[in-house]
Amino acid sequence: MSQIVVIGHFRYKNAKIMSVGHDWAEDNADLKWVRGLTKVDTFHIAPDKGMAVYYFKSMEQAKEALSGLEEFFSGYADMFDCRIVFELGAFNETLSEKLTSQARG
Repeated sequence: MSQIVVIGHFRYKNAKIMSVGHDWAEDNADLKWVRGLTKVDTFHIAPDKGMAVYYFKSMEQAKEALSGLEEFFSGYADMFDCRIVFELGAFNETLSEKLTSQARG
């Protein structure tokens, strides 16, 4: 069974604030309340752009968590002047494993 993901796209109005936001999240973010969450990966894409991928066991858990994540991060968006867009997706485990195995060679 594929894991379901919620992808958060973070776009900051001021690129200089992004690292401050990351520092705040490292010290203060607590997602223990998110039912079914198995893993989170975060990415710095550009000076003003980041992404987080939240992995879930089922589509139902991801859908249930989506509104909670949007609400939780609305305060973050206000504090650090950024726009956050969330979307649902599926992690393609087979293709990811195949491509990763090619990179190890």
